[in-house]
Amino acid sequence: MADSRAAAVAAQAKGAPGVASGKDAPAPAGKAGDKPAAPKKKNPKRLIIASAAVVLLASAAAASYFLLGSKDQPVPATQASGKQADKDKKAEAAKPFFVEFETFTVNLRDPEKFLQIKLTFQVKNIAAAEALKDMTPVVRSAVITVLGSQDAADLMAKEGKEKLSGEVVAVANKALAGTGMDDAIEAVLITHMLIQ
Repeated sequence: MADSRAAAVAAQAKGAPGVASGKDAPAPAGKAGDKPAAPKKKNPKRLIIASAAVVLLASAAAASYFLLGSKDQPVPATQASGKQADKDKKAEAAKPFFVEFETFTVNLRDPEKFLQIKLTFQVKNIAAAEALKDMTPVVRSAVITVLGSQDAADLMAKEGKEKLSGEVVAVANKALAGTGMDDAIEAVLITHMLIQ
C-alpha cells in the first residue's frame, strides 16, 4: 500500500506545476546517515603541466628570436650614437668649406688694363673659415698685391689662371700664419674674372 501511495504522489508531482522534474529535480535523498557529496577537486597535475607547457613555449619563442633574429634589428642607442658621431666627423672632414670674398678690382701691370675678379677660398674646416673671415682685411691686402703684379696677357691663358690661384693660396696662408690656422687654405676658386 505504501508503494502505491508513493507511486501516486510521484505521478502527481510529474504533472503538478511548480514541481521540478528531470534534470532540475533534486537528487533523491540518501539514507539519513549519508554525507552530502563533496564537489569535484581539480587535478593539480593538470595545472602544473599546463603552466610548464606555457613557460616552455615562451622560452622556445624567445630563444628562436634571439638566435635567428632578423638582420634589420635596431642597433642599441649607445652603439648607434657612437657610429653616427664617427660618420658625422668623417662627413665634416670630407665636406669642403668655402669663404667667398667680395669682388677685387685692381690695376694690372699694364697701366691701361684693370682686373675685376671674384675669389672663393676653400678651407680645411669651419674653424679655418671663421679665422679667414676674421682676418679678411689682412688677406685682402696681401691678395691685392699679388693681383696688381699680374700681366693681362698671362691671365688670358689657362696656365696663367692656375698660376694666379697658386700664388693667392700661398699669400693668403702666409697672412694667416701665426693665428693657429697655418696652411688652412687649400685652394682658391676664380668665380668671376673680367679684364679691361
